[in-house]
Amino acid sequence: MTENDPRNDQNEYLSVDELLAKLENNLQPSNQHSKWAFWNKRKDDEEGLSARSPEERYQLFQQLGKEAEVEEKKAKAEIDAKAARQQQEAQAAREAEERQAEAARRRQEAQAAREAEERQAETARQQQEAQAAREAEERQAETTRNPEPEETPEEEPVSEPTQPVQVDEQQPAANPAAVVAPQVKEATASPAQRLAQMAKQLLPSPNKGKRTKAGNQNDNQALVKGSFWLSMGNIVSRLLGAAFILPWLAMLGAAANQGNALFSQGYNIYGILLSIATFGFPSAISKVMAELIAKEDEDGLWQLTKQSLQIGTILGIIFAVLLYVSAPLLSNGNENVIPVLHSLAPAVLVFPAMSMVRGIFQGHQLMHISAISEVVEQVGRIIYLLLATWVVLSADPANWTGAVVQATFAAFIGALFAVAVLAYGWVSYKDLIHPTVKAEEEQGGRPLVYQKKVKVKTSVLDFIRPGQTRAMVANVLKESWPFVIIGASTNLFLFVDQYSFFPLMKAFFQETGNTLQVQFALFSANPNKLVMIVISFATSIAATALPILSAKKAVGDKAGLQQQVLTTIKLTSLVLLPSALGMYAVSDVLYKFFYPIDGTAQAGIYLLQFSSLLTIIMALFMLLAFVLQALSEPKTVVRAFCWGLLVKVLLQAPLIFLFQGMGALMASFVGFGWSLYLMLAFLKKEYQVSFDDLKVTLVPAYLASAAMAILAFLVSEFSANFILSDATKIGAGLATFLGMAAGGALLFYLYKRLGLLRAIFNRGR
Repeated sequence: MTENDPRNDQNEYLSVDELLAKLENNLQPSNQHSKWAFWNKRKDDEEGLSARSPEERYQLFQQLGKEAEVEEKKAKAEIDAKAARQQQEAQAAREAEERQAEAARRRQEAQAAREAEERQAETARQQQEAQAAREAEERQAETTRNPEPEETPEEEPVSEPTQPVQVDEQQPAANPAAVVAPQVKEATASPAQRLAQMAKQLLPSPNKGKRTKAGNQNDNQALVKGSFWLSMGNIVSRLLGAAFILPWLAMLGAAANQGNALFSQGYNIYGILLSIATFGFPSAISKVMAELIAKEDEDGLWQLTKQSLQIGTILGIIFAVLLYVSAPLLSNGNENVIPVLHSLAPAVLVFPAMSMVRGIFQGHQLMHISAISEVVEQVGRIIYLLLATWVVLSADPANWTGAVVQATFAAFIGALFAVAVLAYGWVSYKDLIHPTVKAEEEQGGRPLVYQKKVKVKTSVLDFIRPGQTRAMVANVLKESWPFVIIGASTNLFLFVDQYSFFPLMKAFFQETGNTLQVQFALFSANPNKLVMIVISFATSIAATALPILSAKKAVGDKAGLQQQVLTTIKLTSLVLLPSALGMYAVSDVLYKFFYPIDGTAQAGIYLLQFSSLLTIIMALFMLLAFVLQALSEPKTVVRAFCWGLLVKVLLQAPLIFLFQGMGALMASFVGFGWSLYLMLAFLKKEYQVSFDDLKVTLVPAYLASAAMAILAFLVSEFSANFILSDATKIGAGLATFLGMAAGGALLFYLYKRLGLLRAIFNRGR
């Protein structure tokens, strides 16, 4: 029997009094909503209860019990709801406190940053005043020694220029040193005169920091002018790097795809290693040299020059030995990769020191020397590559791996050609790089702009000892090290492909090594040489934007900074969109023109089409990475890249399983896209850059590029089907040329009608 059963042990119904007593004993009240309290409300109806039969009393008891349970559940729910409400209110209060604390912390950080900027500005002002005082004393002493007539127009005080310093057409500012770029006023001037003119222009202008319409125009002009030499060297090198593919692959014949894959595997590691070996030293040295020139510190300048060459030599030796020794570990189980890596070790030996020399020339604003050395490097490399390949294959037509080894060794030969150009430039500009007393005497006894004070012996150990020059280089390296990641970003994604594609494909599909080499060439090695030509446009423009963006942030010109970011994106997009879509449109004949026309061609065409779209994401990623670097946001760049690389790694296996080589490209697309999204979101949040204004430029640019792509496709198809078949290299080349020419003409017309051509010539405005 249950404790609330209305029957006794003999199964007889209890009387009313017995039932109430039992209920009163068993249903103890715990609160006002208990079963007992509910029953107690009905207790006054004892007469009606007595008049009922035992069965009715039992049914009534069951009904009342159910009603009591419902009431109790309802009361419990109200208590639980109240407790949950209280928890939510407490959580909201804690979150509000945390938000207030975070806001207070950010205000404190902003205040600290403002105070630091004010202190830096005050220090700079004091240094300028001290420098001006020293210059006044020197001018006064010089006037006392060599008095000159007042009416001589050439002797205007350099501290009172009547016009802002203009950037020379042939000496654009293409690196951080461009902020203090010198101007060579006369092409026929001697090296010492050019040195004096350059140092005079390095003196601060009275109009510095004043934002005028003319100043904004000069900024935009510097964006395009400064990219001239950098673009020439970079793009011409890329074009030459793609042009050698035609004869080289023709020599390799049936092993063309395998040879290109092996070549690419070696160069991927080579590129990453060079980025690590130089570690941003060239850009750091060029910037510090510009600062030392502005301070007229000849001793520090020459000391930095010698130390940088010593550091470059040591880095070259270390990383060349490292590459040679670790070649078996980096071969990924492919024995053919080992001699390829060994052949690249001599190039690694020379490249760091060669990069230091280029940084020295850039610091002196001799950009054409660096650009010419890059072009000559490619020419020398290609000449040796083709000759060596012909010699090897003539001796043994089946020795395609030996031909690839000689092709990669050609990087060292090209470096020697570049060193010859740099040596010629060094001799030609020796009085500018390192003035001597003899150069001073040639100027009629007139002193040089800066004087050699003390003969100082330098060694590589000086670079690790405390010192002003070392500190300046270290400070610049702190900001420039993300350039290592930016420069190697493409190679790092290719590195993931190289060391994951082969084992994953073997695990999923049991493919053979030769087949995988061909597939790797189709999705990685072959398209990469073409798409990197397009990406070089973005990197050239972005590198030139660095000093302009840095200057605007330094003076607190928020509106100008926002406008410059948008201008940089506009200029890049106006070139990037038609280049990528045009490559997509003519990818059929373009691939056949450069690569073997065989059974793998159609798969290669599909992969090149996807790669051309991937180019847009990659180029914009590198563009924004440079922009954020100019804004002193290196952590944001590294964080965005690492997240993108992680996404790439996570998606690599499933996408390769589903789409093979195309899957690796898809993983790169998503990875770079995620990095790009993070950087765009950061610019919008932290710098309030509104990308809505880009629609005015990007929408017509996209429509014009789409129309250009359609026409290029139709013309190339017409040429391939009705003029000369694209089954031959000549036919494919003709179709490519006609399609690009027709598309380019239409693009020029549409850009002019839509005002986009004027936007390019007006530097993005």
